[in-house]
Amino acid sequence: MNVFVRRLGLAAAALSLGSVVASSANAQALPDAKELIQKYNKAVGGDAWKSHQSARMKATFEMPAAGMRADIEAMNVFGNKSYMMKTAIPGIGEMLAGFDGSSAWAKDPVAGARLLSGAEGEQAAEEADPDASMRTSPNIVTSETVEKTNMNNLDCYKVKHTWKSGRVTHDCFSVSDGLIVASIVKQVSQMGEMEVTQLLSDYKDFGGVKRASVTTLQMMGQEIKTTVVAWEWDTVKPEEMEPPADIKALLKKG
Repeated sequence: MNVFVRRLGLAAAALSLGSVVASSANAQALPDAKELIQKYNKAVGGDAWKSHQSARMKATFEMPAAGMRADIEAMNVFGNKSYMMKTAIPGIGEMLAGFDGSSAWAKDPVAGARLLSGAEGEQAAEEADPDASMRTSPNIVTSETVEKTNMNNLDCYKVKHTWKSGRVTHDCFSVSDGLIVASIVKQVSQMGEMEVTQLLSDYKDFGGVKRASVTTLQMMGQEIKTTVVAWEWDTVKPEEMEPPADIKALLKKG
């Protein structure tokens, strides 16, 4: 989040004092981040996912500016905090990404198969923790409410999260119902680091857990829309989490 420092001259000392007092009062009026996270957890069903072993999400991916559409399937196994995501793009091929509890990897038609390391690997590992989506993961070191603002056309409280890896993300919790309506993250990839704004909407109940069924990603001047079309609990089979042979070979090499 950008920090703006206002410098006032001596001639505006009285105004400056008034501004400081008003600013301090506003800061005190902001709800504690822990309270916002607790309210969010209550709104979405909190620990309800813990009664399950796995989850499978199916979604569509649309990038109107490029005329691109794809199908996404994401699978999570909670016990070992593993996941696999498959994205099938017509005319391009299949993109895969996974985490087995200790190692993160990716494969696509352009870059081929590779293991994720450094900041990219750390981000994948942190996000694999199911508690990360609840914002209660121990990988989040601190959470701080920084301002009341408007995102996704809704009034919300912006919370800054600092993770063990050192990365920083932001969530905006709706003033009215406590749901996360927007998130700002810096996504790490082979192309470097880029800021991504996620606008979350149309929350629906999926077997006792409420999730945003529509997410609009804004990055590099483009918009990408993902829509959840199906959600299943406890249908993921062990063999479905097996990485492809070339990834297995890389993992074996260490």
